[in-house]
Amino acid sequence: MSSPPFGHGDQDRGVSDLLAFTLTFSIIITGIALVTLGGLGAFDTIQQGATTDVAETSMVGFAETTADHIQGDAPRRTTNMKLQGHGLSLRSSTLNVTVDGDSTNISTRAFVRETDTGTAIVYTSGAVYRVQGEGLVVSRNPGLRCGPDSAYLSVLSLDGQTDFSSSGRVIIQTAVQNKSLVSPRAGKSPSASTVSVNVSETAYPDAWKRTFDRQLSNWSPHPSESHTYQCTGINRAIVHNTTVDVQTIT
Repeated sequence: MSSPPFGHGDQDRGVSDLLAFTLTFSIIITGIALVTLGGLGAFDTIQQGATTDVAETSMVGFAETTADHIQGDAPRRTTNMKLQGHGLSLRSSTLNVTVDGDSTNISTRAFVRETDTGTAIVYTSGAVYRVQGEGLVVSRNPGLRCGPDSAYLSVLSLDGQTDFSSSGRVIIQTAVQNKSLVSPRAGKSPSASTVSVNVSETAYPDAWKRTFDRQLSNWSPHPSESHTYQCTGINRAIVHNTTVDVQTIT
């Protein structure tokens, strides 16, 4: 048997090594590209999440500031926000409160900060909600207390006009317009046995429902009325309503 010409085996080996090197290099480059693309996608997701967290924190701060109008009798307050291109708007929202059959509709309105990813951070009557495609989170509870013998509802209403977006900082100024005692009526006793709150006409009824179901456990669902919650077995009820004017200064 004759041997192959000198150098032929080395040539085949060289071609094989070149192909192996080319294949390995291609796999490495492809892997780097996939990791880079995946990393950028993950970075974008993290950045979006962080931006939304900041937006949520700013709205909770707004809620704490406006609470001073009720708890501290502050006539005027300001909140500084960096909107980062987000939009601010006031939307229609109404709570219905019934004390022993005496029903009152309170227009609270909802102050909404909407991010560029579609997540809405909502302030309404003391509560703050984070509403997004995969669900919602209650960030702050409203001032609706149901105790063993009394109910106390502190409802805050927003007035004014706000509908714009900005990439910079804005100042949200709130000023007390009016304070009223919804219940008891003037000259009447605060004695009451049942208080009901209907949230069907609010801007985000599902968010309110989540609040009552998971955060305000002393309130029980009404047996026959949807989106209605009761505080029963009490002997006293007080419902306050504070209206503040909202102005945005750019």
